[in-house]
Amino acid sequence: MNKDNINSQDQKFKELLSGTRMKAGENLKFRIMQQIETEKALVAKKNTSTRSILKNMFTIFGVMYILIAVVGLFIYTKDGENALNSMTFYLPVILISCVCSMFWMISVYDDRRRSKQKSK
Repeated sequence: MNKDNINSQDQKFKELLSGTRMKAGENLKFRIMQQIETEKALVAKKNTSTRSILKNMFTIFGVMYILIAVVGLFIYTKDGENALNSMTFYLPVILISCVCSMFWMISVYDDRRRSKQKSK
């Protein structure tokens, strides 16, 4: 009996307060939905901008080996097979390897820095 009394009082309060409640207009509903859709579109673009570390590594080292092959082919056609065992071949190969390795290390560091910054 006590529960029925409380339920009937709750119903009366709900009926009294329902008349004072303001309802959102169609313009407000449209603007809210437009804001939600805009935020979803921006979030989807941010997630697709991540790059794979392995893809980045294969690209940089692939270019490095192509450059080494071009240098080797050039030296071989210019000076012959003996030049491939001399310093005229080893110095450019070491330079190309160092530059590509440094570029790879900087790009990995930059990707990690960006991913940490986005997660904050």
